[in-house]
Amino acid sequence: AKAFEIAYRNIKKDQAYIQDLKSYLIDLLNTAIPGIKYNGESAEKSLYTVLNISLPPAENKEMLLFNLDIAGIAVSGGSACSSGVNQNSHVLYAIGCDMKRPSIRVSLSKLNTRTEIEYFVAQLSALYF
Repeated sequence: AKAFEIAYRNIKKDQAYIQDLKSYLIDLLNTAIPGIKYNGESAEKSLYTVLNISLPPAENKEMLLFNLDIAGIAVSGGSACSSGVNQNSHVLYAIGCDMKRPSIRVSLSKLNTRTEIEYFVAQLSALYF
C-alpha cells in the first residue's frame, strides 16, 4: 500500500516527464532515420510509456535487436503480445503495419534520461544503416 501511495503521489509529474522523453525520442528519430514510421497510433495516442517504431528496409536488420542488446539497450521487436515469439506480430499485422519493415517497441519510464534517449538513437542509427 505504501509503494502505491508513493507512486500515485508523483504520477502526474512522472507522466509529464515520460511524455516529454517520448516526444524528444520522436523528434530525434525523425531527424536521424529518414523514412521512419510509427506503428498504430503509438506516436500520438498510445500509452505515454510506449513507442512502437517501424524502420525502413535495410540490409543489416537481422541482428539489430541482438546488437542493441550488446550495446546495453533493452528494446523488443514487434508488440508486447508477441514478446518471446519467433514470428511476426499478429497485432501489428492486424493494424495494417508493413510486415517487411522491422519494428521495435521502446518502453519508457521515469528512470530514463535524455542522455539514454540520445544514446539509443545514435546506436540505432549506427547499427541499422
